Amino acid sequence: MRLVKFILFIVLVTSLLGLFYIVQQWEDEPMQVGLEDQLHLSTSADSLAAHAAIDTQLIQQATAINALFEDYEAHIENHVLLISKSNRLLHQYKLNNIEANQLLLADMNGDDFPECWVLGHKPSKQVEIFALEFKSGHSNRLHFPTLKGSQAFGYAGGDSLYLEKTTIARQFNFAHDPYSDVESGKRVCFYQYGKDQSFVLKKTIDLE
Repeated sequence: MRLVKFILFIVLVTSLLGLFYIVQQWEDEPMQVGLEDQLHLSTSADSLAAHAAIDTQLIQQATAINALFEDYEAHIENHVLLISKSNRLLHQYKLNNIEANQLLLADMNGDDFPECWVLGHKPSKQVEIFALEFKSGHSNRLHFPTLKGSQAFGYAGGDSLYLEKTTIARQFNFAHDPYSDVESGKRVCFYQYGKDQSFVLKKTIDLE
């Protein structure tokens, strides 16, 4: 009886070793990949890349815009402008139909209260500059000057705002202006903002 059990044990071990050897040989054997398989893999990779690109775009669109001045903070998200001081919310405004591209916060007239400048565009692609001044817990809407006369000749969009010393500059593209020394290029209009909430055009420069 013991001999029979021993023989069965030997047969079982031999079978397991043989099965292991066959599986090992099968895994090591190279697999032939046809043209159809390669095309399917390429299509799947392109599909994954496309989804990644779309996801990146959505993340960029959701990015908020911030600006800081001393203990003031301006923040735009979901078409709402939020103004805070020392982390305490002071004001909030709905920027109806304005897709914000740029946000500035600065005290341009030296009265120790900041102004907020929002540059954006409407669904019609028309550029809009939304400006506010904050003083003693209140806010006043500022009417930023529109382009007039020779400033508007050849206007071609691409607006941006930046601060230079005590002026706020509006830069944009222009083209085919017969009255400019530079036919096409970039135009910069520098505005001084006073304590009486008035704007004065200080100078205009045309650049190639």
